[in-house]
Amino acid sequence: MRSTVASVLRRCIPAIPPLVVPADCAIGTSGTFPASDSARPATDVPARFEPEQPALRPIPADTIAGDGCVSPMPDRRDGTRIVLARSLGGEEDYRVTGEMYHVRDGEFLRLQCNSGRVVGIVKE
Repeated sequence: MRSTVASVLRRCIPAIPPLVVPADCAIGTSGTFPASDSARPATDVPARFEPEQPALRPIPADTIAGDGCVSPMPDRRDGTRIVLARSLGGEEDYRVTGEMYHVRDGEFLRLQCNSGRVVGIVKE
């Protein structure tokens, strides 16, 4: 059953346009947005996450096109997708399935909006 759900999600999610949220907007937050200096290191992460749509991928200046945070963001190495949970001040926190990158329950993977580079793991 699990592989059936995963295959349906892989097949159907690309049909959903990506969510682009202005980098200075907080969404889905309840409580605080932890400071990045409290982030612990993530492991086995790509050099950066890149949007699926070519028009939103990093431009030669090494930034993601536009002025917003993008969701979902795939790990181009294996297709793992992370989904935007909240964003504030040019940083974005993503929900991660399972314990990928050593993100545990109650934690998010934080990225920089304009580069897709990993900042670390923060509390929800």
